[in-house]
Amino acid sequence: MKKILLPLLASLFLIPACGGGDSDDGLEALADAIESSINNDDETDAITKSKSACIAENAIAYGAEELEKNGITLETIGDDLETLPEGGQDIVINSILDCFTASDIAEGIMQAAAEEGEEVSMEAALCYAENMSRAEWRVIISSEEDSEEAGAIFLGLIADCPQVLIEIFMDDMGIDRSAAECAVEALSGPLLTSLASVGEGEEPNMEDLGELFEVFIGCGVDPEMMG
Repeated sequence: MKKILLPLLASLFLIPACGGGDSDDGLEALADAIESSINNDDETDAITKSKSACIAENAIAYGAEELEKNGITLETIGDDLETLPEGGQDIVINSILDCFTASDIAEGIMQAAAEEGEEVSMEAALCYAENMSRAEWRVIISSEEDSEEAGAIFLGLIADCPQVLIEIFMDDMGIDRSAAECAVEALSGPLLTSLASVGEGEEPNMEDLGELFEVFIGCGVDPEMMG
């Protein structure tokens, strides 16, 4: 999920610093620079001019001094979002998210997933967009890929957004919806936490695999479909 969200947020906010303190002229120049950076970026073609203007207005509302204090300056243009201090990340995320509805964000998630060769339904994407807090967005974006902290956030949303895991089971295992729904409902919290902690290229421990196997068998899944 971080792979989907980070390019969108990082490319939206490449801001040059403005001189002259908090003068009207200085802030106007900063707003123009923000809008220009968004409108001229090939990766943000889906962002309308009204959205870029909204983002610019939200950003300059913090004032030039606050922006510079939080690392948003000419020297940081092109840097990864996670290199900003916490306050700077919050400014970026809040300035952007305040201009987008949950549906806007969900459509962005779906589009970015499609570009990665993955399919996310509107129902699943909208659920994440509606249920993730600003603080959680910042953790997802600023943390390392597949970090335990980020994984814990997504696990915490499974109860609210079971559709996400249901779709993963259906796509990866080729099982039908009823079996996938049954498995998601039957999975215990500790098992999910343990499975989420498994690194890329690693295998779950035998105890977890045994419990997972029992869950799918109990939901009528053919053992041969579990590989």
